[in-house]
Amino acid sequence: MFGQTGNPLSRFYKLGAGFVRFFRSPRDPRYRDTLQSFLAHRESNFLSVVQKVLAKTGHPYAQLFGIAGCSYADLEAGVRENGLESTLEALLREGVYLSLDEFRGKAEIVRGGRHIAATTADWDLARGQNAIEATSSGSSGGRTFRTSHGLEVANLGLASARLFLGEVMRRDAAIVTVAPILPSTLGLLSCIGSIRLGYRDEKWFAFGGSLLANGHYRAITSVIVSALRAAGAKVPYPTYLTKDDFSPAAEYVAARKKQGVPIALHGMVSAAARVAGAAIDRGLDVRGTVAVVTGETLTDSKRELIESAGIEVFPIYTTSDFGQIGVPCHEMNSGDCVHIAMPSVALVARPAPSLWGDGELLNSLHVTSVLPFAPRVLINVEMGDTGIIELATCDCEFSRLGYKLRV
Repeated sequence: MFGQTGNPLSRFYKLGAGFVRFFRSPRDPRYRDTLQSFLAHRESNFLSVVQKVLAKTGHPYAQLFGIAGCSYADLEAGVRENGLESTLEALLREGVYLSLDEFRGKAEIVRGGRHIAATTADWDLARGQNAIEATSSGSSGGRTFRTSHGLEVANLGLASARLFLGEVMRRDAAIVTVAPILPSTLGLLSCIGSIRLGYRDEKWFAFGGSLLANGHYRAITSVIVSALRAAGAKVPYPTYLTKDDFSPAAEYVAARKKQGVPIALHGMVSAAARVAGAAIDRGLDVRGTVAVVTGETLTDSKRELIESAGIEVFPIYTTSDFGQIGVPCHEMNSGDCVHIAMPSVALVARPAPSLWGDGELLNSLHVTSVLPFAPRVLINVEMGDTGIIELATCDCEFSRLGYKLRV
């Protein structure tokens, strides 16, 4: 019924309890100082994590470093002399990385003719014990891949979200969430995050399949929402959209605009595009709405569609596997550009052939975690995404704080 082994009800009970703990966890009034502190200590935090990994001589990463001829002392000297990103680029060239398939356990790790045994548990630091879970089947499909995030990770993400939303949203804006229900945690996390940041989440338009196919997920989602509301979080119960009909969401936004209420849409890129399309088709006035989107690439065509409805759109680069990768600022209102979330990750790129087989080389992004409480140890893990990494020249809060790179 739930498409998995084990006790699914126990897992969802734990998930709901984790959401309540997240809502009740202390707010950080000095969030700017917190972000700045992690920026200042990102290199030492990275070295501390890697030192513990390399101490386990049989660990796959320890073997990769050994094949590359890089000791911990070499790594430490490289970071101190050349910086974190330059050192990671050098390691990448020497074979210290994981392809996406290697990371997911779908391909064997082979370097220099040497086969390295590994399982996905080798990267897992949380062992499923953290409060919040994100699920994904990955861009290539396949089995479900779960990441167990701690409250520290979630609250650090809220700190950067507070900085970003302070730039692009009015404090009196009402949130309309357009996101799926369980097994995806996006909708619930979006609602809880908005409420914790002091916004009111008025409506949750959900697409969760038919009642016949996904009635169990609808029931569990409703139970978790009830638990959150009992804890004081005014999370709205989902209003379900019939397949491909996003007009109820567009009509709600237009009605609230007519009443003088500023609205911010939160949810998937494609969902925001469908709301915009429904508004255009029905001649609804949703101008002035802000859309904060995630979950997929904001393509030029989807940005054009959303903006043609009078909606200003900003993408947040977050993945269930790797957490928050990037956040936009008020100047990033074209393309699909974000500030790299440098307090939590480092990004480097290397040329890789296009999947289309046309001979074109693209910049394949590789992520490294620099958080001491990261749920996984990530060192140059291929993300399956491409992009150009460059200096950020924005006059914004992120640049002033020290987010000096963008992708």
